[in-house]
Amino acid sequence: MAQLDDRETASRLFNRCWELLEKARDQDDDVELLTSAFSSRYHWLSVGDVEKQIISDWMVARATAAVGDGDLAILFAKRAHSVAQENDVPDWLRASTAEGVARAYAVAGDVAEFNNWSALATRLIDVIVVGEDRDLIASQLADIEAP
Repeated sequence: MAQLDDRETASRLFNRCWELLEKARDQDDDVELLTSAFSSRYHWLSVGDVEKQIISDWMVARATAAVGDGDLAILFAKRAHSVAQENDVPDWLRASTAEGVARAYAVAGDVAEFNNWSALATRLIDVIVVGEDRDLIASQLADIEAP
């Protein structure tokens, strides 16, 4: 029963992150975004597989980037990317983690690293087999404001 509760809570909090990311936010919303991202991660680490753990680190990176904390975004984005490289995960997830690192470097204002990671993400996106997945990750990469 506890695992079901953790899965439900992790999923609900993850979805709340997307709701917050997709709207105009004030400072209270930013606090809720960070709280939701870290809380979702906590629950996924208890009951999720490696893919959920990667995705939860990616979401923390996305949330911290959204509130302008480049250093924390880089930390979690690189964690997600590293674990994705060490495990047999779907092609879209590998590309997504590279997109996350590019986004983190953009927020940090590091042009050279943003360009390196953006190029890697583009290469990884190009080899995603499922067109819908390829389009989604490509749109996320295109959404990044270059430094």
